[in-house]
Amino acid sequence: MFKVIFRVTSERRDTAGLAGIKRAGFIPCMSKRNGNEEIYATVYRTNDMEELREAITEAAFFLEKAGRKGGQNFATVFKVNDSYLGKGIGGVLGASLGLKLGGIPGLFIGALGGLLLGEVFDIELNETYAGVYTWPMSIGQ
Repeated sequence: MFKVIFRVTSERRDTAGLAGIKRAGFIPCMSKRNGNEEIYATVYRTNDMEELREAITEAAFFLEKAGRKGGQNFATVFKVNDSYLGKGIGGVLGASLGLKLGGIPGLFIGALGGLLLGEVFDIELNETYAGVYTWPMSIGQ
């Protein structure tokens, strides 16, 4: 699995950039705007680097259609090692807290919330820097 952080510039304030990222197969985790710069933190489920490069080029194509431009630090890539420790601990803690506060329905809701929070912790703690990709030249012409 890979975590990719996209940085693009845009004059418009709409969600077309986020829709382009989703269309390319990335799962968005966070979206933020600083002035004219938009930052998207995403996850891509594959272990093949060539498939990831193709998906980044496809995302650049959809972002270009949405009126976004990238630069030298268009996509920062992190390799995420799959681990079940965070999901396991999060599920157990969420389920026990949900059972304590909400009974049987709270058990299921707490377990689901704990699994999701555990997944976020697994992604953040098990990442290794893999590189930075620039905006594809063929998209910019």
